[in-house]
Amino acid sequence: MEEIFVPALGMAMDNVVLLEWLKQPGDQVNAGDIIAVIETDKTTLELTSETSGVLGKHKYAVEDEVPAGDTLCVVLAPGEVEA
Repeated sequence: MEEIFVPALGMAMDNVVLLEWLKQPGDQVNAGDIIAVIETDKTTLELTSETSGVLGKHKYAVEDEVPAGDTLCVVLAPGEVEA
């Protein structure tokens, strides 16, 4: 299981805004696929998957503020079940 999380990009960064989900729960994802787009106070970033698998549940909705370091979703390996 791989966690897709909000990276901490600087000492002053507390929250980001989730702008868009590009993959939905249950979608097949490949390594390098863009999963979501977030916005910090300075830039817009695309979050990608490092592994292939099936996308788990979204933990946040579009336009939610997400704390830096929080997990947005997980990528499940074959046969893995989300808790």
